[in-house]
Amino acid sequence: MYIPRSMLMLLVIIYLLFLLSVDWINAAGELWYRPFIVGFIVVLVAVWAHRNHESDES
Repeated sequence: MYIPRSMLMLLVIIYLLFLLSVDWINAAGELWYRPFIVGFIVVLVAVWAHRNHESDES
């Protein structure tokens, strides 16, 4: 069964975010910028996953 690389990365990121969110809820208020770092990492992974993706547009 073929799983696209972008879908596999998305599943891994969702799994890791779920595990990390439990600790983040318990440590509320310490580092307010953590969600922004996670968002930036998600964007970087998406760019990396689609770096060789060719579009049909000319």
